[in-house]
Amino acid sequence: MLKYSPIIIFYIILQLISLLLLTILIFLLFKSKSHFAKWTLFQLFISAFGNGFSALPPIIMYGNELVDRAFDSPLCIISNKISNNTIYPLELFSLVITFYLWHVLVTHRLDIEKKCFWYVSGAIWLYTIIFNIIEISRSSKQKNWGVKVSPLNCKATDWSINLVSFYAYVIPTSMITFIVAIMTCHSSVILYRRWKNFNNNMNRTTAIRLGHAVRLQICCVTITAMFSLNLIPRIVFFNKNVDSPIITFGSFTIASAGIILFLIFGTNTRAAIFLPFCYYVPPDKQRIQEEPICIL
Repeated sequence: MLKYSPIIIFYIILQLISLLLLTILIFLLFKSKSHFAKWTLFQLFISAFGNGFSALPPIIMYGNELVDRAFDSPLCIISNKISNNTIYPLELFSLVITFYLWHVLVTHRLDIEKKCFWYVSGAIWLYTIIFNIIEISRSSKQKNWGVKVSPLNCKATDWSINLVSFYAYVIPTSMITFIVAIMTCHSSVILYRRWKNFNNNMNRTTAIRLGHAVRLQICCVTITAMFSLNLIPRIVFFNKNVDSPIITFGSFTIASAGIILFLIFGTNTRAAIFLPFCYYVPPDKQRIQEEPICIL
């Protein structure tokens, strides 16, 4: 009979809750009318869902025996490959949202997503496909397709025998994290000035105008922190024991993505769940459309 440790049970429950909340977010966002960053957020949510879903089957199937029995079936390898197809879109769409928000705050023009959507989305998915074709062709010649199992998932690539995959992940992710951090800091300064002006002229209209931008900014800050928490252990513990508590903590960080995103975007008709000072109406309402820079 399979056994599950308290840590594994908590991890599974966390993933299930995240997936449920992401499903709700995807449904609500899909139903909503067009608004700033809608379809980029939609792809971000889809990527987060795919990344979380890929981690569940192996840990549910093997429980405490995941490390010992991971390669009894192809399930662990398949899980790893699905994860690889979602991790870069998850990171790159986060970078795109950060850039869009920064661009709007600086230029006061909301048409950036409309102008760049197909080019940016196409480039991200094309890069992901090409990278994974190359990675699969290389890993197919290695033991267990280059997959190294941790106690919680099969997402860890055995970089000790695949340095190309290590640097192909670490270098772009480090650059993304750095760029996101810089733009997020600049956007934070701009929004802080807007918020000071709001405090001096406090009314419901000015709160509505800042609401969507503040939520996107909180999302950018959170994503930067999550990238760092997931990236640093991979660098520090390169070619070392995957049982490290820090690496386990990184797995929980990614597993909580759906919950965090829902806390930020889970409601649009009242205050955000953990942003009670930030009330705004849905961005597709007529009053918002009449003032194209109102969210700023």
